[in-house]
Amino acid sequence: MIVGSVVVVVILFVILRPDDGDDLSGVGGTTSSPIASTPGSPSPTGSPEPARKIVDVTFRDGAVQGPTRPTVTQGERIRILVRADVTDEVHLHGYDLRADVAPGDPARIDFVADVAGVFECELEDSGTLLFQLEIVP
Repeated sequence: MIVGSVVVVVILFVILRPDDGDDLSGVGGTTSSPIASTPGSPSPTGSPEPARKIVDVTFRDGAVQGPTRPTVTQGERIRILVRADVTDEVHLHGYDLRADVAPGDPARIDFVADVAGVFECELEDSGTLLFQLEIVP
């Protein structure tokens, strides 16, 4: 008899409990996170990109246009941007970083210059030297 009474009480509690809609657990629903919806909080996509030193080179009609030996400081964030009128692979030796380049589709290599030295950047398939990147301590 006691077990039956407990079962009835539990059933009545589940059926008659108030539903105030304040459950933020998201279990079984699509409740948004309070952090994501807080006004004034920084957006993951809206934060500014860190400053980078850009090495911009163009290969057109068989000739390289741009710096031949750019110098950066060790620890700097670097972006190598290569535009070309050919399809090839841009390769930064020493760091072994690569990116494809094609007409209308520039190559972009982003990295932190954490190793000092002089590193050749070339169009790999044609063996064309684009520049020598000097990273100084």
